Amino acid sequence: MALRADQAAERTFARIVDGLRSARLETGVSQNALSSGLPVRGRAISEWETGAIEPTLGHLILWSRLLGRRLVIVGREGDLRIGPSRPRPGESSEMFERRRLAVPLRNRRLALGMGQGELGGLVGVSRDSIQRWELVRVPPRPIAHVVWAQRLGYTLDIWPVAAVADSLSRVRNAGPAGLGLPGGDQASYARRHGRNTR
Repeated sequence: MALRADQAAERTFARIVDGLRSARLETGVSQNALSSGLPVRGRAISEWETGAIEPTLGHLILWSRLLGRRLVIVGREGDLRIGPSRPRPGESSEMFERRRLAVPLRNRRLALGMGQGELGGLVGVSRDSIQRWELVRVPPRPIAHVVWAQRLGYTLDIWPVAAVADSLSRVRNAGPAGLGLPGGDQASYARRHGRNTR
């Protein structure tokens, strides 16, 4: 099965990489200096920025963090879809970030009543791949993460850390609306968990 990455997915991924390149240039950090905080050579940064090679999801997460950015899942209205807010005891920062990105996508799939096999068919991967991604056992390639989000009506994006923090505080005040649930699912979530959505 081949990943179903269309031009929109390619443009989204290119926008993420361009955003990181712009952030690096704005801060005046060279590719070599940036690579000192990553487990790669400066040449790898150049290859990522030019699209010659794709970074791993772990490298993309770390690259973003070093530039004061964070990968996020964004809903149809441009709203931040949040996952867990704190790492589990002993969880690495990369695992936490991967879980933070996976939870809103799993919640969306469940809210849509979609099976992992059905979603896998839309993304162009196996049901097992979707299961591993949702359980944070195996990271998807970044372009696959973009497609995964797109097939659920969401977008993988990159935001400055300050914008993420600001959006998180607004979302937390909104209650279940910030849990990655579409509007109609908020009331059922509230009934199941004894919360008031008003």
